[in-house]
Amino acid sequence: MTVTTRRQRRQQQRRQQQRSTGGGGRSPGLSQAWVVVGVVVILVAIILIGRVAGVFEPPAVAPVDVNSSQYDAAGETIGTKMPDLGNTHIPTGQKATYNSVPPTSGEHWAAPAAPAPPGIKDATLPNEVTTHDLEHGAIVVVYNGLAPADVDQLKALMRQLMSSGYPKVVVEPYPDLKDAKVALTSWDWILKLQTVDQAQVIKFFRAHYDSSDAPEKGVSIG
Repeated sequence: MTVTTRRQRRQQQRRQQQRSTGGGGRSPGLSQAWVVVGVVVILVAIILIGRVAGVFEPPAVAPVDVNSSQYDAAGETIGTKMPDLGNTHIPTGQKATYNSVPPTSGEHWAAPAAPAPPGIKDATLPNEVTTHDLEHGAIVVVYNGLAPADVDQLKALMRQLMSSGYPKVVVEPYPDLKDAKVALTSWDWILKLQTVDQAQVIKFFRAHYDSSDAPEKGVSIG
């Protein structure tokens, strides 16, 4: 007959408890937590790798042939003709009054405060600056209330136009635009759109870029 001491019984109980918890005294909950952590780490790594590879970037806008016949504006009236307010220079800092929002002509600041260099801007420029751009035959494109994807589309289209023979362009957000989401202006002309209408945008450029309406057509803006 085998006699089991109290110490031996305690040792046997501890061994049984260790076997029931996985051998090392580690609880099942702790093991599951480590599994969850491992899965999260793997997912984060996949996302980071995907970003580097461009998987999560918005799709690129397809190239546009702005000189295609489908954008020929001959015989069409693209935009609305506005009364000409003249092109008087006023002191820098003085505010002018215009007959459209955004302006299509009128008083504006002189150099060096204006015109603005061409390009896509992150902030709204004074009207008295961009009106000087119009005087030089540039086109000013403003937007307000567009979804981020539509802003990206508009900017991509502007970059293509600027690299396709239309460099005198200023693009900017414009909170005062209330009756449309996009507006294009040249000297004496304005076109307002509720969407980024690619065909209408390109036709406006082809009809009014550096046109004879501009008092100083052909002059650089930067």
